[in-house]
Amino acid sequence: MKVSVVRCPNYEPSRVEEAMRESLDMLGGISRFVGKGQRVCLKVNLLMAAEPEKAVTTHPAVIEALVNLVREAGGIPFIADSPGGGIPYTKGGLRRVYRATGLLELAGRTGVELNWDTEAVEVPYPDGKILKRLDIIKPVLDADVVIAIPKLKTHLFTTLTGATKILFGVVPGLAKPGYHAKLANLERFVEMLLDIIACVRPALFVMDGVVGLEGDGPALHGEPRKVGILMASSNPVALDAVACKIVGIDPGQVVLLQAARRRGWWDGTIESIQVLGSSIEDVSLPDFKKPSTCYDEAGLIEMTLFQRLLRPLFKPALTPRPVPMRGKCTACRTCERSCPQGAISIVGKVAVVDDGKCIRCYCCHELCPEAAIELKFSWMGRLMRWSGAMGLPVR
Repeated sequence: MKVSVVRCPNYEPSRVEEAMRESLDMLGGISRFVGKGQRVCLKVNLLMAAEPEKAVTTHPAVIEALVNLVREAGGIPFIADSPGGGIPYTKGGLRRVYRATGLLELAGRTGVELNWDTEAVEVPYPDGKILKRLDIIKPVLDADVVIAIPKLKTHLFTTLTGATKILFGVVPGLAKPGYHAKLANLERFVEMLLDIIACVRPALFVMDGVVGLEGDGPALHGEPRKVGILMASSNPVALDAVACKIVGIDPGQVVLLQAARRRGWWDGTIESIQVLGSSIEDVSLPDFKKPSTCYDEAGLIEMTLFQRLLRPLFKPALTPRPVPMRGKCTACRTCERSCPQGAISIVGKVAVVDDGKCIRCYCCHELCPEAAIELKFSWMGRLMRWSGAMGLPVR
């Protein structure tokens, strides 16, 4: 349970590599994780075709620094990911994402290999708590070592997306909505994420927190925010727990981290994690904007029994619904493809959401390339949040 935290004020390549080296040296050095001749999959966050400055994907400077260190250790790095569920896992889909995120340029300049293999394999996993078979992209399975490089971002569905969620990217493109459909309940969904981590077992996690994403992440509705750090750990739960504390999120309110606690992966306390390098207090950003779906402390801990009994009845009113905006929507059908419930259709050249089918996974909001889908509360939801009747914050 060790997490290294190193200041890194910008993406200047030499500064990033210096911070990366310092961070990994605290954990025993890159050679602890990579051996000579091993093929090393750098599993990055390539959610969508977004430019690096939008802070939606892992920054190429962070990836390049790790490429250099892996090569120093004698490893053979390659970059792989399956983008979000609205993007087909095809060579054409990968090319669009690689180009926008700066990875085509990175590969041309450094010679690092980009994955073009779009095959996926159904893997038996009898130890899974939720899924006994997992769909995983083949390059991840073929690698000798997997290193995950998440981005520090908020997330409307899981509150934070970091080391514990980045492995959802090993599920091939349009299979992701199917997982959301089967596991519409958040508690079941996060158990699936933990099953993937336990199956793939990355050796190392390096988090790009130089510029994070706050607000309604993890995509274009979020707002880039300078955090100025790189973090690393071999333990994804410890890494995300520390990241939460840095940006002012209580790990006890993150469903995914509490599911990991119930599995015995940690004891649920920050005190059990050894933080190396900069302290949490030195780099904390308590005013980091939370997602609009994030409950405050009272909402999760201090609700009365009466409130807890009534809350499921009011769920449609108390969760924001996705609303495509006419004038911004281009009817590209990305949201339609990404919706696990088939709740979206194109009518009159604009997307329309069937609220009765919507499970509030926010895949459509997350993956819309035009940021054309807003999240809106009903009048009852706004009233009840304002009144505090359900222990929810006004946002």
